Amino acid sequence: MIILTTSCALAVTLVLFLGALLQLGETAAGGIRVSIHHAGFIQTVSTRLETVGELLSQLELDLPENAALSHSASDNLVEGMVIRISAPREVTIIIDGDERQLQTPLKNPWDILTSAGIALDAADKIWVNSALADSAALPDWTVPALQIKIRRAIGLTVIDEGVEFHLVTAADNIGAALEDAGIALHPTDQATPALDSLPSAEMTVVIKRAQPLKLLVDGVTIDARSNAALVGDALVELNAPLFGLDYVRPPAETAVSAGMTIEIVRVTEDIVSESETIDFAVKSRLDDSLNLDDLAVLQEGRAGTQENRYRVRYENGIEAARELIESVVVEAPMEKIIAYGSRIAQQIVDTPLGPRHYWRRLCVYATSYKPESNGGTTQTATGAALAKGIVAAKPQIIPYHTQVFVPKYGLGVVRDTGAGPRSTPYWIDLGYSDHDWITWGGYTWVYLLHPPPGEINYDLPPWAPVRNRAGGCAG
Repeated sequence: MIILTTSCALAVTLVLFLGALLQLGETAAGGIRVSIHHAGFIQTVSTRLETVGELLSQLELDLPENAALSHSASDNLVEGMVIRISAPREVTIIIDGDERQLQTPLKNPWDILTSAGIALDAADKIWVNSALADSAALPDWTVPALQIKIRRAIGLTVIDEGVEFHLVTAADNIGAALEDAGIALHPTDQATPALDSLPSAEMTVVIKRAQPLKLLVDGVTIDARSNAALVGDALVELNAPLFGLDYVRPPAETAVSAGMTIEIVRVTEDIVSESETIDFAVKSRLDDSLNLDDLAVLQEGRAGTQENRYRVRYENGIEAARELIESVVVEAPMEKIIAYGSRIAQQIVDTPLGPRHYWRRLCVYATSYKPESNGGTTQTATGAALAKGIVAAKPQIIPYHTQVFVPKYGLGVVRDTGAGPRSTPYWIDLGYSDHDWITWGGYTWVYLLHPPPGEINYDLPPWAPVRNRAGGCAG
């Protein structure tokens, strides 16, 4: 019935409105043209009136209460102006559960709240048509607001493990308020009042934290929390028992502290038997039935075997210690016996000066040097002047003052020692003067000429070539 009466009244208003417009158009021919948008209709008229208020008064419109005009009554009429008359709408506003109805022609929620004198705090929560909204976005809101719900932010005091601070929240419950404030809670933490309680003004929330710690057991790190005072009690609380030789780090009587790591060390022991090879010894002896530098194996060596038994302790599967229980020789080693020759056989080598007798021949790596490469000095280890015919060698291989013959070099005598460490002791430096120097770099035979020295090193070290050997001394 109310809807029918309102519709009839609106129809009558529209008839009067249109009739007034027709009359105005007839009497103001030649005036400025103005359009009026009202109740869904647009009518353009010509008028000689000056202001919006004069025109609306002339029309004698019955405007709805709280209707909105697009222009002020004092605005001057201009050619082409469109004057809009907006009927009010019913908007529901709910603030902290207190609901009221508002008649307004406005659609934008920010404009509605501003016109109603309702201010928003940055922490307030607001819903428009049941959709959660950001207050900063309200001025640009495009959907007409039918319901605006506001939950005012309130202040809470939070005491977290003795640290007190304050927060402002409009959350549904204490748990959400703490979460919005970035306060994370572990399931074992305690909050009073309960997390599902509705926040209220001046409320104090007390948080009791369980101690966070890490439990390292069986190769797995577990994030845990405990309210126990000592490490041993924490293991009981966490249902992490020790077995046999197991132990805990830090010790069980250590006080639990935040962030500490408690490690359960699993301990086992085992008896292990291992075979060990016993190297054989090598013995050598002179044999005057063999020529100098000839070798003969009189007895082959054989390694022995020893059985060792250990008590081995494992911590977390890794060997931590071992103790030798007993050692038994299962098979004794047999020494290797080598005979090396001491008989000097006289041999002959052809030289540019004729045949010469020699008592030993060695394959050596040969280089050459001169005073300039010798730091500019001609001095040698034995005092002889460096020149062609002076040879440097390791004295334990070729003794000082030994006369030698080197193919493509000629005769020489060892009067200097080989400089610096070498990759093989079988190395000679062939001396020259600065003007007749020839570069050497390769293997060659060196013949040790008669007579041999009074003391001969029969047992020379094993021969070893330099790296990247390049031919020479074959046969």
